[in-house]
Amino acid sequence: MSFPLWDLAQDLAVARGGGAVKTDPMELIESRTLRRRIAALAWIPSAGGMLALAAWTHSWIVGVVGFTLLLVALWLYAERPAGLGQLIRNRK
Repeated sequence: MSFPLWDLAQDLAVARGGGAVKTDPMELIESRTLRRRIAALAWIPSAGGMLALAAWTHSWIVGVVGFTLLLVALWLYAERPAGLGQLIRNRK
């Protein structure tokens, strides 16, 4: 038995998150997928904050640099390129 509108919820892109919705709570979610979802949720308020900071300082340079740094930081958090941690550790 399924709840009403459950089939519609499975078709949502947000609910799918890269695959079919799994209803078994015992299945572990892949850590990369979870980091991508967290980065996607963090993007909206962070971009709004960056826009507010650029407007408050009356500087388009602050906005461009801030958005660039935000995108790079969220990409590094979500994807974690192979060898990046080793590269950072070896610089010490």
